[in-house]
Amino acid sequence: MWAFEARSAAIANHCYTVPINRVGRESFPNEFTSGDTRPAHKEIGMFYGSAYVAAPDGSRTPGLSRTRDGVLVAEIDLNLCRQAKDSLCFRMTQRLDLYAKSLTAAADPSYKPDIHREK
Repeated sequence: MWAFEARSAAIANHCYTVPINRVGRESFPNEFTSGDTRPAHKEIGMFYGSAYVAAPDGSRTPGLSRTRDGVLVAEIDLNLCRQAKDSLCFRMTQRLDLYAKSLTAAADPSYKPDIHREK
């Protein structure tokens, strides 16, 4: 999933995304449980790095190392954001007036959501 999540977000939002992750293991001084029936432990597990830059057209840079710290430097073309908006036409059918009305209503402290439950 890691390889696709940021690319999907970049395409849907017409912008660059940069998923970041650390590498190695992390330990804590006190034991904790994960709620998965395993005994208490001090370690979270592996972090696999692999940060990359995803472009609005779905392309991406190669990922960083899965085992070593690193710095990713990438040159990006911000014009690609506008080109993606224009070519994919995702916003052609947006209804900002309806979104604004719904969000304004939901932000009102007296808002009561319309909840439907199966009987």
